[in-house]
Amino acid sequence: MATLRHQLEVIANRHRAVIKVCHERLDGLSDAQLRWTPDPKTWSIVLILDHLIKVHLATSPVFMRALLTAPPAGDAKTKELPYSFSDRLFVQLLSPGARFKLPVPKPYQPVEHNGPSPAVLHKFQEELDAFTVILEYADEKQLKGIRVLSPAGSARPSIVAYLDATVQHNRYHWMQIEAVMRNPQFPKS
Repeated sequence: MATLRHQLEVIANRHRAVIKVCHERLDGLSDAQLRWTPDPKTWSIVLILDHLIKVHLATSPVFMRALLTAPPAGDAKTKELPYSFSDRLFVQLLSPGARFKLPVPKPYQPVEHNGPSPAVLHKFQEELDAFTVILEYADEKQLKGIRVLSPAGSARPSIVAYLDATVQHNRYHWMQIEAVMRNPQFPKS
């Protein structure tokens, strides 16, 4: 990924870190490891990935529709876009360490797959790659004033805040994956 304007580069760096750790830690895990859960209330890795895939499949088209109609960035690339109070709250609610746990809307609740779990991991990695393309495309557009409706509710954050929140949401769930993998009962292979 080329260097992006500063505000998007910060988001992209966090996104790259998720991609890197996802490959380093999840590639090569067995089906049993990807499906393992310490208790019925805790999502397995594959369930977390299924949830994230559903989120990306819902939000990526929203981002692209908004960006397709945006004018070229021009000199807007040098301007930082401030987050409104509602933007900051939106990002915080989806970030690691959020004080409140939001309920997962029904369309984004994960389901257990009958097929091989590594296929779910591969699909998630494809969605991460697609999000990289969205960030690169956003860098070429004027982003000021673009607000997008969340498919999960009535929030209308700025597109930059929503891109940021998406990466933060991935990071939040990565922490859940790490917790599953740190469990002493996690299968060794």
